[in-house]
Amino acid sequence: INDTHQLYGVLARGFRAPQATELYRLQNGQNAADIEPVEMDTFELGMRGTTTALSYNVSLYTMKKDNFIFRDTLRRNVDDGETSHRGLEVDLDYRMTATVTAGLSFAYAKHRYDNNPALSTTPLKGNDIDTAPETLGAATLLWIPSESFNMELEWVHIGDYYEDPQNLHHYEGHDLLHLRSSWRFSESLEMTLRVMNLTDEDYADRADYSFGSDRYFVGTPLSVYLGLEVDF
Repeated sequence: INDTHQLYGVLARGFRAPQATELYRLQNGQNAADIEPVEMDTFELGMRGTTTALSYNVSLYTMKKDNFIFRDTLRRNVDDGETSHRGLEVDLDYRMTATVTAGLSFAYAKHRYDNNPALSTTPLKGNDIDTAPETLGAATLLWIPSESFNMELEWVHIGDYYEDPQNLHHYEGHDLLHLRSSWRFSESLEMTLRVMNLTDEDYADRADYSFGSDRYFVGTPLSVYLGLEVDF
């Protein structure tokens, strides 16, 4: 558009070769794993640019994935899965004052099964992909009052998602706050502080539905880390 703003488009095809465990971890009655590479076609359209205080990147994308590899209801590794992915991604960086900068990264997407892979005995076409949140985000507020001191507050967001391919059970998502800071007392001495999960939120790093019940991989509670770096 001009020297500081740009429209762009991307058309790409990617692939992933099967892993050794997917090819050779066979089940009873399975003589060979006839697995093809995973393929994905992507189209992305976006706009990015900078002003005196703001830099941004906004993009829309659509993806089609074929031959995704999974373990079916007989615990065999097979490759006949098809999925679609469409979404919006936003990255912003805004200098509010000479000492304060705000940042935002946000993604909204729909991830769906495009056929009926043998992940379940029921049809899955059109269902949301399990453990794939619709929304993901992070925001930061960085304060740098001097060259020797800085402090950053970060918000991390994981949206709700289904725990199973049948879309019968879901995890409500979570929001976390983190605080980071550093003080440089001299050229050879620096102290750092990290306070993770500032509000001591109960959350799961990952949640799914297995063996007839919800299964949560529990996230870290309120944690404080203090560091001291000395250069000789």
